[in-house]
Amino acid sequence: MAVFAVLLMTAAACSSGGAARGGGTGGIGGSAGTSGGGSGGSQVDAGAGPAFVCKTGSAMGGSCRCMGEKCVDLVKICQRNAACGCMASCLGQRRVGGISSCLSDNGLAERPPGFAALEECVGVACPDADECSTPVGWKPPADVTCPDTAASIAGGSLPDCSFDPTLRFDPLGAVLQLQSADRSVCARIRRRNDGAGALANTKWTLIDMRVGPVAQVGLASASAGCWYSSHHNFRDWVHAWTGTRHFDLAIKQYGHGGMRTYLLYVFEQGAVDTATCAAAPEGAMCIRGPIQLLPVNP
Repeated sequence: MAVFAVLLMTAAACSSGGAARGGGTGGIGGSAGTSGGGSGGSQVDAGAGPAFVCKTGSAMGGSCRCMGEKCVDLVKICQRNAACGCMASCLGQRRVGGISSCLSDNGLAERPPGFAALEECVGVACPDADECSTPVGWKPPADVTCPDTAASIAGGSLPDCSFDPTLRFDPLGAVLQLQSADRSVCARIRRRNDGAGALANTKWTLIDMRVGPVAQVGLASASAGCWYSSHHNFRDWVHAWTGTRHFDLAIKQYGHGGMRTYLLYVFEQGAVDTATCAAAPEGAMCIRGPIQLLPVNP
């Protein structure tokens, strides 16, 4: 397995107590590139510390190398926050079963911003036993929530998402039709299968996305949106800017053949960086979410 040379805070820097101060639930009130924001959490130190490399030939009992191979994009995002970087370093040595002790060792009462997504990726992709199966007894962290706000989530002025009533839902298909349980919010995504990706996955390209509340649906074209294809497509993200709101859709699958969930977050601002396409929410000022969407005609 290739050695990765980015990424994690040194154990010494973290255990000194200077890096991991404060608490926070790891909200997504800011952009993916920031350390602050989120529901109920105070901002922690934002400076990244020195990096270390997983040693070749070492009999590490943790997830360090696996993280570098399968969750590398999330590790990079986590590293932007000092406390998150410390937790990532600890997670690389102890796996998800050691989260509680990692929090204690770093003087943290709660997971820092950005860490929950990395923990979830490791829990699914870097297990204790079989490849890509969730470790026994592990439960994913709760989905991050946006602060309560009365701001409109209107994406545009289209009447609806133009669902095809004859289309049966196929999670691997070129068109995904989704709506909330009360049918007040919808999303219709067209995508292209570009074949095998670099992370043992399918590389998807977004063609366009209709999304928003009924009668206030917006349309994001390929130039204003993108699709992040994760390892095995277990934690994909769709990003779309409709001109009025930024929408981020998390598509999660819990292991091969496992259940899928579709969680929509709405941000007040934030053009989509189509060149990099983030492995996490990238909008600014989250105003609603997660909104659970369900398949249409399953």
